[in-house]
Amino acid sequence: MLTARAALLSLLVLTGCKVKEAGLTVLVTAEDEALVREGLAFIGDERIHTKVVTSPEQDLAAREGVVVAVSASTACSECYRLEGSGTLLLVRGGGTLGRQYGLWHALEALGYRFPHPRYTKVPADFTAAPASALGRDYAPEVKKRRGLHLHTLHPIEGLYDFWLPGPEALEGGKRTIDFVIKNRGNYIQWCALDDIMRTPALLPAWQAHTKALTDFAHAHGVHTGAALQLFGSGNLQNAFDLIDDTTVDPVPEMERRLHVLLDGTGFDTLNLSFGEFFGAPPERFVRDLDSAYAAMQRVQPGLELTATIHVGNYDNLRVDYMGARQLYYFLVRYANPAIVPWVHTTMFFNLYEDTGLAYLHEQFDEHRAYLEGRLAEGKPVGYFPESAYWIAFDINIPVFLPLYVRSRHLDLERSSAVGQLDDHVLFSSGWEWGYWLTDASTLRMNYTRPAAWHETVADIYGGWGATGAIAADLIRRLGEAQHRALIIERLAAYVAGRDQIIDAGDRLGIFSQPDRPEFSELLALTPAARAEFGVRVVEKLKVHADELAVLAAEADALPSDDPVMAELKDGVQVTAARVRFIYALYAATLASGAGATDGGGFITTAETELAKAKEIVARRRKALWDPDPKRILRNNVNPTFYQYGYLREGDTLCFWERERAQARNVVLQAGQSVPGCVL
Repeated sequence: MLTARAALLSLLVLTGCKVKEAGLTVLVTAEDEALVREGLAFIGDERIHTKVVTSPEQDLAAREGVVVAVSASTACSECYRLEGSGTLLLVRGGGTLGRQYGLWHALEALGYRFPHPRYTKVPADFTAAPASALGRDYAPEVKKRRGLHLHTLHPIEGLYDFWLPGPEALEGGKRTIDFVIKNRGNYIQWCALDDIMRTPALLPAWQAHTKALTDFAHAHGVHTGAALQLFGSGNLQNAFDLIDDTTVDPVPEMERRLHVLLDGTGFDTLNLSFGEFFGAPPERFVRDLDSAYAAMQRVQPGLELTATIHVGNYDNLRVDYMGARQLYYFLVRYANPAIVPWVHTTMFFNLYEDTGLAYLHEQFDEHRAYLEGRLAEGKPVGYFPESAYWIAFDINIPVFLPLYVRSRHLDLERSSAVGQLDDHVLFSSGWEWGYWLTDASTLRMNYTRPAAWHETVADIYGGWGATGAIAADLIRRLGEAQHRALIIERLAAYVAGRDQIIDAGDRLGIFSQPDRPEFSELLALTPAARAEFGVRVVEKLKVHADELAVLAAEADALPSDDPVMAELKDGVQVTAARVRFIYALYAATLASGAGATDGGGFITTAETELAKAKEIVARRRKALWDPDPKRILRNNVNPTFYQYGYLREGDTLCFWERERAQARNVVLQAGQSVPGCVL
């Protein structure tokens, strides 16, 4: 028997009369209205309004204008289908996440985009949905976990939103979870810190904040995790760890600490890492890892555990065990098979190409072989690459590197030929200077991987119309140029910086990021060796500098009144200035070695580029996404090892100033004080 409303709608359809309302109407059931309420509110578009109806699909038939109806289907819990035409769209979603994914995809088809947790691109006018998006079934390519690891051991945005309680922080955390969902993710984790162990008075507020975040995530179908360390002996960054005293049975203390972390907080998964290796026998490693897993099951039955397979091709990280010489992180393979290994890579390097001796690896081939081996055997395995790299590599320079997106796509493309990943969780280190692009792109590629990496970029920028197409093509060409120069030609070390600790490690044979000669070392080479360096490095830096100069000039035409385009312009231009700057300093050193007393005028060129970079950074400082930018720019007290925001060095251009002083001292005998830039 028809209800009065349904009868009226049927009559309207039969008589050709349809309801048309201003703006965008989202038709939902009462259950789904609660599910999408905050996600719609975060968009901040007053033209959107919801209508709670019994049958969204039936109600859609009686409407015209701009309408999205969200209906349940029998598809998989994260699957959905888009139907309809023009601006009348029907979402059929198989579960909590499927219906949300479908709704956000439908809004994208109408012109919206969700590039950053704090920003939505709202269209001035609604667009008709492209036919290519409709009449299709969508299902995730990465099977189980597709999400972000917020590396809150560093003073990034996520630290202030996910670890430090407060109403603004809770809203920021919810926005981040919403960002994950809108980009087709289903998992989020963040690093646990040890301040809650050292200062028990922090626990009540922290537990309440954490529970509020996990409750929000669970209500929206997202699973949550906490990252921690097993051994306190390898804990160098204030991480929450399980074992400090190795002279006694660690199990009782492990259980006590797990109760602190897990009781009433709502985490579904723990991710263990192992810090630096300090000589524990392999047998002890495997035994303690098994004990930790067993303790977790006693404290919270059913809790899932993943373990990070880190990198580091150093002799002191290799052990003999079960008849094989292996990197000690791979000892995870001998522990409880319920522990899911996550293979880690660093920086913008990938599993399949040269790594320029990052962590002394020519390639991450051991890690690739292990991951592909498990895929081939049908065993659970995850991939845990990076989205940006803090320390002295890119964020603190700063530079914009869409090469990260290219590498993440390459890993997904090639590994999928072997098998389907269970987990792909991206190690996220911040969202300014366009670093959000890696996170948003990778989340989306984990759900639907396009044929080419730049297709996802083009989709994200599609909300900006013709301007977005220009921007996406600019990013494509920048990413391809960076791939050739930084990976194939091994120039990554020159775009990166070096602080005092890296220089000290160099002298001890300890490397994390790719190495490069200091200016004084270059000048000390023989003329023949300097000439070889000029051909192998400096001439290629010049080629890269010139091609980036062209892209920077094109970027200058992007509109400055749009925040995403303004950020892209600044990112491309500061990256071009960085390459021109470092090229000029090395060219000056070579010129000095050839007898030029002024470095061939290249010191002046470098200083011009530094001045340009300062202007760009000053402009960006006033336009950061964070609502409280001082916390990520300046010194502040926080529970990490680092008492300042993660953008401090990038904001001061300390690494540029350091290199400028070093080069001037070598080339001009200037006698300047050299900044340490020590993090």
